[in-house]
Amino acid sequence: MKKIKWDFSDFFSSLEEFLSTVKLFQEEIFTFENNRKNYSLEKQLKKYYELSLMAEKLLSYAELNSDLDISNANFLEYKNKVYFEKSKLESIKNRINEEILKIEEPLDTYLKKHPEVKSYRMHFYEVLRLKEHTINSNVISNENVLISQVNSLYNTIMQVEMPLEEIEINQEKLKVNGSIYNRYITSQNREIREKIFKTYMGSLKNVNKSICNLFNMRYKMCFDIAKENGYKSILEEVIIKEDLDTKIYENLLCSVHENIFLLNRYIDLKKQKLGIEELHFYDMNINSEYNPKYSFEEGLFIVKEALKDLGKEYEIYLDKVINGGIIDPYPKKHKFSGGYHWRNYTKPMILMNYKENFREVATIGHEIGHAVNGLMIKENQEFQNFHFSIFLSEIASTVNEDLVEEYMYNVTTKENKIIHLEQIIDKTVASIFFQTMFFEFQKRMLTKIEQEGYVNEDTLNETFLTLFKEYYSNLTPDQEIKYLWQTRIHFFYDVHRYYNFQYAIGKIVALVINKNIKKGNIENYLKFLTIGGAKPTLETLAIGGIDLANKEIYENAFLYLEKLLDEYELLVQNE
Repeated sequence: MKKIKWDFSDFFSSLEEFLSTVKLFQEEIFTFENNRKNYSLEKQLKKYYELSLMAEKLLSYAELNSDLDISNANFLEYKNKVYFEKSKLESIKNRINEEILKIEEPLDTYLKKHPEVKSYRMHFYEVLRLKEHTINSNVISNENVLISQVNSLYNTIMQVEMPLEEIEINQEKLKVNGSIYNRYITSQNREIREKIFKTYMGSLKNVNKSICNLFNMRYKMCFDIAKENGYKSILEEVIIKEDLDTKIYENLLCSVHENIFLLNRYIDLKKQKLGIEELHFYDMNINSEYNPKYSFEEGLFIVKEALKDLGKEYEIYLDKVINGGIIDPYPKKHKFSGGYHWRNYTKPMILMNYKENFREVATIGHEIGHAVNGLMIKENQEFQNFHFSIFLSEIASTVNEDLVEEYMYNVTTKENKIIHLEQIIDKTVASIFFQTMFFEFQKRMLTKIEQEGYVNEDTLNETFLTLFKEYYSNLTPDQEIKYLWQTRIHFFYDVHRYYNFQYAIGKIVALVINKNIKKGNIENYLKFLTIGGAKPTLETLAIGGIDLANKEIYENAFLYLEKLLDEYELLVQNE
């Protein structure tokens, strides 16, 4: 295997070619702006998507190179240039959409008369289905700018300006930020876990009023935009824009509340395993002494073995990801410290800072799931049908992650099975119960903002604490937990409004798909992976054999969790 690192040749052969393409992009935007009215609708759409693909390639190259070396300010400058030009392209798109909105006849009738634009069917579909909610106004454009500023303020407060409480661990004084908290909250030493938890919650308390104000500012503006576009609430806007049905989150809430006893059964089993009568939130995810080392190459081998049930066709794409210059796995100086999959039409890209442990192996599977999905869509769809709903975005990755974790559980030694099983249960609980709890909290608070214009910090904190006690009723509640809601970046992040319920349902869908894979039924899933944005969201799920109006989909997830808990109980009793 050749050395694994990013290969940018599919984007640009050199920095010089990138810079010349930036200049060309600027010229093309100028020409399009000034001559658009002379183009037919078909030619306008063709040109718009040509330039959108060019913008995506430019931004991908700049963003990814910037993350390889965050000390290099040049790529930040290049990126800002492209974003400035891309904003002009979005304005042109709005003008194109105004022409589409004038269509009065049914879409299929129109497309029969104008077959030259048939390949842009989903563009027409999205514009026309949201016709009554499409209003271009200064209120919307101004408040969208302000919302992005609120997002930046949140990051500044949480990462830079938050007054940090101090703690001493192993004779070392530490100011507890999010990174220090994550490092020590899984310590085997319970005293350290308790101290780090309470200290970090104290740090969050220091900025509670500021974060509360940002929360109100953000969602008051989001509601203003929703109202301006004819929606009754922010949640209605999300449901309609994502092309979903309210039954989806209603079924989720109903099913989760019916099965909260499983979460608390797990808590009781953890008490039994740890030999303690009272379990706190900071006891839920303790690192084990068992932590085998896996090189990145060994991790890739495990992932390939775990995904064999997906068949030969999937394996071909998997090899393309591994050998195609798509993954940059190793930490290095000045490299962005996190990890992600970068979705784009030219070539999917995966950034990691791989640590040699078994948890990271599952992360390899997760990110490769995204990348394979991208390659399969590209092979089957044109660029205008490549990008798809946020709602569908985590399914392919979660399917892979689950398959890898179950494989590792099945092949590990008997004495270490309980550790792998705990990881599977922890992720299932976090993905379904924890995410749904945050959705329910957000729904209650946003409803209050929509009805009363404001929600104070006491209401935010106490509502979260009350909900936490409802969900985790067998945990001993710490009052400090009421500040935990502030850490949910998706409450403040970019375009996200109600991300948490979508993430939870993504996990539930992945569990159904994995059940079918184990039965040898992979054809529907492989077809699902090729659709991208070529069909409406629920139609795409239907191709994968998923009907979210069917409560059995949700029940399957809890039957799966119950089976895991049965296995866990046997292992706990035999320790």
